[in-house]
Amino acid sequence: MVIKLKYLLNKKIISELLSIQDIIRWIVSCFSISNLWYGHGSDNVWDEAINLVLPLLGLPPYLWKEIYKSRLLVKERELIYKLVYKRIKKKIPVVYLTKKAWFCGHELYIDNRVLIPRSPIAELINNRFKSVIFSNKQPKFILDLCTGSGCIAIACSYLFPNAHIDAVDISLEAINVAEYNIQLHGLENRITPICSNLFNKLTKSTYDLIITNPPYVDKKEKKYLPKEYLYEPKIGLFAKNNGMEIIDKIISQAPLYLKRDGILICEVGNKMLNVIEKYPNICFQWLDIKNGGIGIFKIENI
Repeated sequence: MVIKLKYLLNKKIISELLSIQDIIRWIVSCFSISNLWYGHGSDNVWDEAINLVLPLLGLPPYLWKEIYKSRLLVKERELIYKLVYKRIKKKIPVVYLTKKAWFCGHELYIDNRVLIPRSPIAELINNRFKSVIFSNKQPKFILDLCTGSGCIAIACSYLFPNAHIDAVDISLEAINVAEYNIQLHGLENRITPICSNLFNKLTKSTYDLIITNPPYVDKKEKKYLPKEYLYEPKIGLFAKNNGMEIIDKIISQAPLYLKRDGILICEVGNKMLNVIEKYPNICFQWLDIKNGGIGIFKIENI
């Protein structure tokens, strides 16, 4: 006999789910027989369940092994049930339910004014940009272009403690979230949030390093996206000209804002082949990402 979702989502069942382990197992069962998409920080049903429960309890997901036997309060179980129901019925991404995400190990406040942090650029940061940048010196001035929640700027601020970082986004709503996260980490003196249409409000020849994860989804692709992605702000996902509009501007303008020997690192995802075909005379160095993700290039401003 296969247990049906209707039975699992009976609210009375939560009286039997006493520990964190109990409720995680129940969520995994619920999610496994639901038509859900994982791609906003987790790629499997188990991690999705942990990423829902532990942040609601004020705990980072990596503490699972230390606390999985802990008992849950009735109010905690009721809240978890409510959000599991929303995740299944409305297809809302887990991060928008918990309002929390972790990027490079740093906690962030996230809501639907910004994209959910998931860029494979995190791997580069976690590896301290080994074999990618600055073999003998660290950057003093960094630009996080299309910053969204400020996740890359904040992670780079921890990695390069002597650097000043400008966190730029065209969306004032995104800048407000980034500013909140900057304050959350006490980095107001080292990260400056700026509302600007790309480079419009910036000074030329300023940066040793520009890192950017711009919008690059073609609007024609919208109808193929899982419903979970449609909760994210369109301004952070979609770009005109087959997804190339923002990428083109960055490639053409970024060298003007880099110092000599400065470096541009840009994520273009599935537009990698479009970039190669459109710019045959530019020497792109495509970076190897071992934990999933494609289309991150490096250009040096020689």
